[in-house]
Amino acid sequence: MFKSKISRRYSLWLVAIFSVMGISYLALSLALSSHYLKQVQIKINADVAQTLIQDNELVKQGKLNEPAIEDTFHRYMLLNPNLEIYLVDLSGNLLKYSANADRIKRNHIDTKPLQRFLNHPSQGLILGDDPRTLDGKSPFSVAYLPNDKHPEAYLYVVIQPHIAEEVDRRLQESILLKLSGWSFLTSLLLGLGLGSALFYFLNRRIALLSEKVKRFEQAPQQVIPPPLHLKDELDELALATADMSVQLRDQLEHIQQSDQQRRFMISSLSHDLRTPLTNLLGYMEQAKVDNSMDYLDTAFQNGLKLKNYLDRLFEYAKLDSNLIQLNAQHQSLSEFCETLLEQYQALSPNADWWIDIHAGIEMAFDRELMESAIRNLLDNAMKYGEGWVSFALYRFDDNITIRVCSAGDELHQVNRLLESKLAVANAANGSTQNHTGFGLAIVRFIVEKHEGTLAYGYESNKNCFEIRLSNAS
Repeated sequence: MFKSKISRRYSLWLVAIFSVMGISYLALSLALSSHYLKQVQIKINADVAQTLIQDNELVKQGKLNEPAIEDTFHRYMLLNPNLEIYLVDLSGNLLKYSANADRIKRNHIDTKPLQRFLNHPSQGLILGDDPRTLDGKSPFSVAYLPNDKHPEAYLYVVIQPHIAEEVDRRLQESILLKLSGWSFLTSLLLGLGLGSALFYFLNRRIALLSEKVKRFEQAPQQVIPPPLHLKDELDELALATADMSVQLRDQLEHIQQSDQQRRFMISSLSHDLRTPLTNLLGYMEQAKVDNSMDYLDTAFQNGLKLKNYLDRLFEYAKLDSNLIQLNAQHQSLSEFCETLLEQYQALSPNADWWIDIHAGIEMAFDRELMESAIRNLLDNAMKYGEGWVSFALYRFDDNITIRVCSAGDELHQVNRLLESKLAVANAANGSTQNHTGFGLAIVRFIVEKHEGTLAYGYESNKNCFEIRLSNAS
């Protein structure tokens, strides 16, 4: 149970807290008991002074009976030394006392406690000066002499402190103290047991979550399962940790796919750039020998092809690094596509075009980026298609579809590459498929920025690419 550092730490804190509480409880109990006993002593002995006056006839015919006072003081000094009797004048000076003179430390006492005792007998615990000490105070009893109507002095009776000390000692040995001690020990053990059990259950849940996090650290592809029920803050923490593990896994997969995409793109790029560059150098070298304009013209065409690859590579790099921000504005997509297709028809009047653009289709899009995406699809269809190109724009349900088709053999690698988000064509065997790679990569990035998808299909000897956009874009 106490293997965990947090369990040991908080268990020690729990022991310390209960110990402080128990010691405080014992100290308070003893202090209150002592205070209570002193009050009991005062209540019991409150009439001692008045009783002494009456029993010993200290007042006779309204005057002080000096012989009786002397006899009483002497008798109590011998028979009951626990009661110290003093005759005090109204100013607080000691006149007579039932004690040896060498034991008296002060001959004057404060009379304010005596007056409070006489005027307010139910006030509570009142302590008076003890003449046997310089600054000690003790319970007492007091009465006026000869009477309260004509006071001349006080009969001041001090109950010696060692009486209370003896009672306290007996109290400490009594069953009350033992019961308090056992109660404290039982409470400490019970509190420690319950607290330790609570810490154990809490720490077990934290330890399980920590173990799941460590397993995820070792195998990030296995996400942390979320809790079945949200009962408290620990379950909310477990849910947040599970969500975080899903995000981290997706980020790791994205990084891995990006690395794979870059490696694949470099492999494809080395082939795509090598061919026109080799041709360019070869024709230029032959032109130097034969001084032929045909070779120079062919070299120029290969140079343009090389420039086109580099332009697409630069555009792809900007899109991949998110340097281009979407500047979408609500406008007519139908009119935009009609204008773009008119430009293509003007540049290629002999091409076989099949165009179907539905009117009235509007949405928010970035004109520059959307034009780049559509041009890439049209350029690939015109360059690598066979005889004709079709373009369609229509709305179906809540989606807007741009469809570009051309005749030709099926592009077997396109669907696999699009599904894996590696829109760079395979550079193997030098087929025409490797010329669509950068164009598809650019189209995919642009479509995804518009929260759409790029799809490929092959039917009836024609290759079709579809840009599917949400009507709410």
